[in-house]
Amino acid sequence: MSLEARVGAFVLLGLAFLGLAILLLGNYTFGQRYIVYVTFKDAANLAKQAPVKLSGVQVGNVQELALSGRLAKAELAIRKGVPLYRDAAFTVGSTGIIGSKYLDITQGSPASGLIEPGETVAGVESVPLDKEVATALEKVEKLLDDLEGTNQHGQTLTENLRDTVRNIRELTANLNDLMAASKPHLEKAMRQTDEISSKLDQLLDHSNKLVASLNTTEGTVGTLLHDKKVKEDVKQTVTSVKQAAGTVNQVLARLQQFRIWWNLDERYQYNNGAAISHTDVGIKIQPREGRYYYIGVENAGVTNNAISPQNFGKPNTIDGLLGWTTGPIDLAAGIIRSAGGVRLTWTPFYNSAAWTNRVSLFGQSYNFNRNLIINGVHFNQPETDVGALTRITRWLSLGWRVDDVTTTEKRFEAWVHVPFEDKDIAYLFGLATFGAAGAKSRSPNNSGGP
Repeated sequence: MSLEARVGAFVLLGLAFLGLAILLLGNYTFGQRYIVYVTFKDAANLAKQAPVKLSGVQVGNVQELALSGRLAKAELAIRKGVPLYRDAAFTVGSTGIIGSKYLDITQGSPASGLIEPGETVAGVESVPLDKEVATALEKVEKLLDDLEGTNQHGQTLTENLRDTVRNIRELTANLNDLMAASKPHLEKAMRQTDEISSKLDQLLDHSNKLVASLNTTEGTVGTLLHDKKVKEDVKQTVTSVKQAAGTVNQVLARLQQFRIWWNLDERYQYNNGAAISHTDVGIKIQPREGRYYYIGVENAGVTNNAISPQNFGKPNTIDGLLGWTTGPIDLAAGIIRSAGGVRLTWTPFYNSAAWTNRVSLFGQSYNFNRNLIINGVHFNQPETDVGALTRITRWLSLGWRVDDVTTTEKRFEAWVHVPFEDKDIAYLFGLATFGAAGAKSRSPNNSGGP
């Protein structure tokens, strides 16, 4: 078999293996779907590819999520054969306090008619957890202010109750005088007045007990009204609850930002009649927008770097990079192929609607103190690699690159890049962040001061 035939067979076999791996690892389906659009005033952190559940059973996914005027518009891909009625309720649900979001459908009645494919319906708004916590805290603060505050006459709650009791006593005395004066003529009225007086006496007794309980420091109400330390403790408790709610909001925001990708790069060297392939694997961790970490192995699995005279790649080297992204620029620095270096990636059509992230140019330089001999060739300059990638789909890019471009032994390579986003590991990293934040808040040294 000729060299060209072997090369073609190798590329086809590699592409078939990559396709099979992507189908097995990715969340893909060949079932027929139909599209329904749902609008919300607040999408409540609903994300793309979130499950769509009907009566607790997943029947589709959120295909896209975008702004439509002042509303958030979600594109739902529903499994064909699952009917949705016009009076169905669409809400954003959550698997727990820090769980992932999903779109929940409460099915309507067949009498209302079916929702046709491509139709837009309005979703039911749900109140986010952080807003409910903030509302509850405001009510607690208002209650405390009312307990220790004064009315428009400058009276406290205890003084106001005392005045009420005194007024009731004066009213009882006036009634007694009236009965004494009217007794010869109003016996029947006096009997009725006696009944009223009896009831007022009972009321007075209860009022006296209430005033006595307010004047003493015993009991829950008396303690709240008279013990300054208890008041201060309540205020500190409310402040602590506010701080805890702020911490929860920050952690929940970090959980939504965590993203992790597995990267597989297959490079095929084809110059000078060489038939050499290199495999690079790694993981990209993005804790928040604009910052990421990359850890990987280049030339993975190669046990002999003398496969042919044209192979100058050192086997099983390590990459460890800290990266920053801003607009079309991606800059990373750290360890490249077990040596210090920097990497720069530029996306020239970043602001183009049709070519967004479709084409990127790549360059890296490392091993600045290189002075070694490989396969009889002396290398004493930093190694510099350049290349370009074209994104075919979100999980497959093809391109070319030139390794060691500044030397006479430059290598030309075809390049296949496969990224796979792993949301499960990202969720675990988010939980680890949540646990670390909780441990820090419980630390005796974390008092909130300097």
